[in-house]
Amino acid sequence: MIRGPKIKLTLERYTVTSDGGGGSTKAWSRVADIRGVLTFIWADERVRADKETLHNRYHFWTGYKDGLDITTKDEFSRYGMTARYRIIYADNILEKDKLLKIDLIQIR
Repeated sequence: MIRGPKIKLTLERYTVTSDGGGGSTKAWSRVADIRGVLTFIWADERVRADKETLHNRYHFWTGYKDGLDITTKDEFSRYGMTARYRIIYADNILEKDKLLKIDLIQIR
């Protein structure tokens, strides 16, 4: 396992429901609380539509959870913080079912 301070992130998955008027609503539901090590990789500042956006990239290292399917439609949230972490890629290291490295992007 990777060394460092362990934090708990909440894995959330969205479902799309009809609002009855021809539109749809995205609702987030909690899937699991996962403990691991969050490591900062780099920051990328972009300007879109005359608005600066800071994209922070992270790796989240955690033990493999049997039966837990993490997809790019999922996001992580952290208790007490408003920032969310979008999942870019979840990698089962060496396909050994021991360690997961999850690439994340945090947009502020």
